[in-house]
Amino acid sequence: MKALLLISALFSALSNWCQKPMSSQFPLKWKTPVGITTYRTNMILNNGLIYIGSNGESREGKNDSKDGVYAIDAKTGKVKAQYHIPFAGDNDVTGIAIADKKLFFGTDNYYFFCFDIATKEELWKKPLPYDVESAPATEDFNGDGTADVSFSVEGHGFYALSGKDGSEIWRNDSILSHNGNVASLLVDINNDGVKDLVNAVRGIANSGEINGFKMRHYGDYHVALDGKTGSLIWVIETGAGVHASPTMYEVKGEKRLVLMDCYGELNVTDLNGNVLYGTNIGYGAFSSPIITKDNYLVAGAYSMEFSDDVMAKDDDHSYNYPSDTAETQSVKVDGVISASTMLADVLGKGYPQAIGVTESGYIFIMKTDGTTLQILKTNKGSEASLFIHDIDGDGKLEILVADLDGNLYCYGTNSKAKAERGAFR
Repeated sequence: MKALLLISALFSALSNWCQKPMSSQFPLKWKTPVGITTYRTNMILNNGLIYIGSNGESREGKNDSKDGVYAIDAKTGKVKAQYHIPFAGDNDVTGIAIADKKLFFGTDNYYFFCFDIATKEELWKKPLPYDVESAPATEDFNGDGTADVSFSVEGHGFYALSGKDGSEIWRNDSILSHNGNVASLLVDINNDGVKDLVNAVRGIANSGEINGFKMRHYGDYHVALDGKTGSLIWVIETGAGVHASPTMYEVKGEKRLVLMDCYGELNVTDLNGNVLYGTNIGYGAFSSPIITKDNYLVAGAYSMEFSDDVMAKDDDHSYNYPSDTAETQSVKVDGVISASTMLADVLGKGYPQAIGVTESGYIFIMKTDGTTLQILKTNKGSEASLFIHDIDGDGKLEILVADLDGNLYCYGTNSKAKAERGAFR
């Protein structure tokens, strides 16, 4: 038995060791030191520059000169600007947003900032009760013709601030944002012309029972907030904390929301919060789920056939679950997957592939049905989602990897396709 276990372990180790490096398939164009990123980190391409937030040398470090937001030349990888906050303390930055030629971001030092991209000057800042972790969302919430910004504060609810001066449009701190992890999805739910926010919160449990592995009465919820006022539009109980951000897809012109908690309990709802379908993909679901155009649910390295045709009534629920005919498949790859999976034809095959990265440094490429195409080795690993786009205008896609070794890597492809889903938020 020991011999078999040893052989199995050796085979696994050799399999990982034999994986081809990322650069064997996709040539390295440049790499740039940007510091440590997280699974909340997003990247933005704006006027030839890649913008990315950084936690600096360490997520725990204070007075770290590498904290802030980097603006990087997409062609050369040269750092053109670093938006660094001259405060004492922990100035880590994770999520960012850009609108109206302004850069918006929060820090772990209890502040939210707005900078002018052209002059690189601070326009305003807003003191807050705690950290800002997730990517902000921009929309004209107050109807003044200028993009405003909304975000969650870790453990302290949600804010919407004027893009002009940072004044408060609304605040909803009667509910707790879920550790600030979840990036809001914007969609006009109540048809008032202003996009509303779909997110997740932690409330107060409505029962003291603890007789289950996960129970809906524990106090975790998916929510929709009115973009004009911040008030609740609807609430859906779920069985565990939420790390995955909500996504949206359409079926015959009908918008549907995909909501998932970290125990893998997934709900598909209409815009009014009515649950249409449900399933469970297993514990540890941090990746934001998506429904592909060819009707597959993809989350991390997992894929399930997911359409009206494979749904069946479950006697224990008021909504449908995928029947036994729904095929499932996943890539066998080492490492935790925190990053959300992207969709792009990076291999130039004429159809989109699902491509993701693990915290152990493996890039996996699969068909949307879960069939493994390639597993490549990057460096230390990544929590942040890949960024896939033609960033340098050469007509071909590039793949950006924010590695946990503190570098941002740019790999080239030979694919002239457009990315179907090329970035996290």
